Amino acid sequence: MRIGIYGGAFNPVHNGHVILAILAKECLNLDKLILVPTFFPPHRDPRIFAPFEKRFRWLKLAFERLKGFEISDYERKKGGVSYSIETVEYFSKEFGVKPLFIIGEDSAVNFDKWYRYGELMKMADFAVYPRFRESRFDEIRRKFPKFILMDLPLIEISSTEIRRRISLGRPIRGMLPTSIEEDVIETFQEVMG
Repeated sequence: MRIGIYGGAFNPVHNGHVILAILAKECLNLDKLILVPTFFPPHRDPRIFAPFEKRFRWLKLAFERLKGFEISDYERKKGGVSYSIETVEYFSKEFGVKPLFIIGEDSAVNFDKWYRYGELMKMADFAVYPRFRESRFDEIRRKFPKFILMDLPLIEISSTEIRRRISLGRPIRGMLPTSIEEDVIETFQEVMG
């Protein structure tokens, strides 16, 4: 069985996440792609975060009609700061396989700064999706030759841009699933004051 793990803040989940997940699952020939929202991200400002329960529910709604995707609340159950190595270790044991961990090009460039990254590289294979107009895949290939560099389209929707647009009262139509749009707007109007 081929298992993929796609972690992130998903603050909020948007159509770029959905498109990327579908394409990555196909590109990597995965039987299952597990989306793991971060409970408490170690490198992010918690003041701009929607509550975990909302982010988890938004993911469930965004992927509810798609087969081969699972939304996991492992990091909430674990509690505390979320480190990728603990998540990978958990799913490796649960499925008895070495998973594929999907990360963005922006994260891959700085992968050697991740917590216990050397051990993490032994526990999972890594697949990288594009994030920059000026690709940094050559740099990643030099630093981490075993990383799989996925030939996928660059999707220029970001949670940061969605939150910014909400704060300015601008429309976000088409950027995220319609099933969560109203709740996302209301939530971030509250969160960002």
